Amino acid sequence: MLFNFLTLLWVLLVVGAILAGLTVRAMAIILLRPARMTDGRAAWRLKRLSPADLRLHYSDLKFDVRDESNGQRLKLAAWWIPCPRAAGRCAILLHGYSDAKVGAIAWAPTLHDLGFNILALDLRAHGESEGNACTAGYFERHDVSQVIDQLRYDKPLETSRIVLFGVSLGAAVAAAAAVLRNDLAAVVMECPYPDYELAAESHAEVLGAPGRRLQAMAFKHAQKIAGADFSVVRPVDLIPRIPCPLMVIRSEADVFIDDDHAAMVEEATRSRGQELGLTVYWNAENAHHVAALHEDSDGYRKRLGNFLENALGSAKAERPKT
Repeated sequence: MLFNFLTLLWVLLVVGAILAGLTVRAMAIILLRPARMTDGRAAWRLKRLSPADLRLHYSDLKFDVRDESNGQRLKLAAWWIPCPRAAGRCAILLHGYSDAKVGAIAWAPTLHDLGFNILALDLRAHGESEGNACTAGYFERHDVSQVIDQLRYDKPLETSRIVLFGVSLGAAVAAAAAVLRNDLAAVVMECPYPDYELAAESHAEVLGAPGRRLQAMAFKHAQKIAGADFSVVRPVDLIPRIPCPLMVIRSEADVFIDDDHAAMVEEATRSRGQELGLTVYWNAENAHHVAALHEDSDGYRKRLGNFLENALGSAKAERPKT
């Protein structure tokens, strides 16, 4: 009887370990490979398929970048939205996790009205871009930096002053790309999380995913699969190093970024030295995750416009940097 009991216990332990391992593996894959924003999802959730649905003229662009994860070529999809009054001012929109450029263009009409050319980019493993893994900015920072180089080469007069505008995951990517360069005019980070692991935990809790221990194991496994160290691109570490004017927008009612996490981002923002340029931290009252623009469009436009005007000056023609 005792032998049968011990055998059963051993079998249950082995089966439990296998199931736990499979669960960790599945969670890691889900973290690395977000669901794509297809035309069907965009039409249903966003009620738009392109900038034309926002009455903005645009053209399709493709960027061929070197994938730093494996040395191969990676094609990234984008939309170019010109503004005749831009005089060299250009905003690059970077979307959030499991979103795409079709989501990021929610901010395009405001930026276009403020006098900016706009590039809306699909990050790797999102939208119409190639790539199999989202790496929290670890490899995306190099993708975006190469896109900036190519965009400046192809459109020098339209891109003499570039602003990176990132939303949630895109905010982390914007920060990670910005610290690689010294030629950006400004960075805007909307709803940045302090740390990708903390963000993943918060999302898992909201979505009812399995417990913290399995989540932590999945997070480590995801880094191993991707060959990426997510700790290198923690926004709270990058924000004090961004070498240009910075605006951080926090949504007060954000269910994915709680008060403690938001306080970490605010502390990092306020720690920036004056030599880095203008720094603005705005707590958008009553706004939900990435919804400050929707909550108060006029107030949003005024605050963003004031920041960009102070950071870049008026839209006067400027010779591209060499």
